[in-house]
Amino acid sequence: MDELTLLRTVRKDAADPSPEVVDRGRRALVEHIGSRPTRTRHRGLKRAGWISGATIVAAGVATALVLSNIVGLAGWRGGADSAAAAALSDAAAATIKTSDPVVGPGQYLKVSTQAVYSVDGDDGTGHGAAYLATQDGQMYVPADHNADWVWVRDPSTVAQTFGPASERAAAAAVANSSSTPDIIRAAKGAWYNGKPTEWGFQSLPRDPQQLLNYIYRVTAGHGVSPDGEALVFIADTLRTGVVPADLRAALYKAAAGIPGLKITDHAATLDGRTGIAFGRDESNGVRQEIIIDPTSGLLIGERQVLLHDGVLPGVPAGESMGWTAVTTTVVDSAPTGGSLCGTGSHPVGGAGSGQCEG
Repeated sequence: MDELTLLRTVRKDAADPSPEVVDRGRRALVEHIGSRPTRTRHRGLKRAGWISGATIVAAGVATALVLSNIVGLAGWRGGADSAAAAALSDAAAATIKTSDPVVGPGQYLKVSTQAVYSVDGDDGTGHGAAYLATQDGQMYVPADHNADWVWVRDPSTVAQTFGPASERAAAAAVANSSSTPDIIRAAKGAWYNGKPTEWGFQSLPRDPQQLLNYIYRVTAGHGVSPDGEALVFIADTLRTGVVPADLRAALYKAAAGIPGLKITDHAATLDGRTGIAFGRDESNGVRQEIIIDPTSGLLIGERQVLLHDGVLPGVPAGESMGWTAVTTTVVDSAPTGGSLCGTGSHPVGGAGSGQCEG
């Protein structure tokens, strides 16, 4: 997972339905649930797979309500365990008391990211061997969002190896890597000749249940599980480093509505900072976590932890397969130089095509 992947899944179609739509949907749901046609059970038909026509119709109405952001999955199947829910509520209260950085005219919000991610490399004998690499960076967001944004991407380095095969794979990658930072400069944050950066945070609901319903809706069909992907959405949103305090608080409270979420570490440390880790185990053998400073309510970072051996070649259970730590500060200047597509590359296909060459 790239260290500063900008939030791509945020959309701006989360408008609340009208009261008439809510009432109509609820009436339809009650009417269909109340209709109970004669049920015929067939010999040999498994009970777990048998549902009535009324149930199918009711499920269809419920699905329509989910898509209109009225009900949805939030709260219907429980939520985080009680300790995690209480700690997330405390973090939400703390974050409201924490002032967001104020970026004055001519200044920049500097979002510094330390990132470690897993690489499935080749040990030179045709066998896979995983290791961890770094890809740190600093993004400078100007007070005037129409001005040039600057993104400095540090050279990738090896962070950790796991035995001789892993060491050989890492050494081969280092031999072919750049040793100088890459500087991308783009008006409106239109990195790599893409579209201007627009997180769309203002359009997201601040009501935690509506927000979680929205997250389930826009992530439907992605990830290992709906609940796991909801947590990934929250982690990806928070690690942009630019989420306003009221939305951070809403995201924490929304996370408390995700079934299976629990406190996984009361003293998780990333980038020298310690906080509470909240995580959820997934069937693919990976636990996604977000780590929050309980005093300030600020996000420290997020990480993915292996639950058992064999998920990555040669990497044992309990190891982190990737993590991101984020800090934000206000600075008076940004680095000079850089280009739209970074070092040694140039845009093709017209402005905003998302294509670079070289």
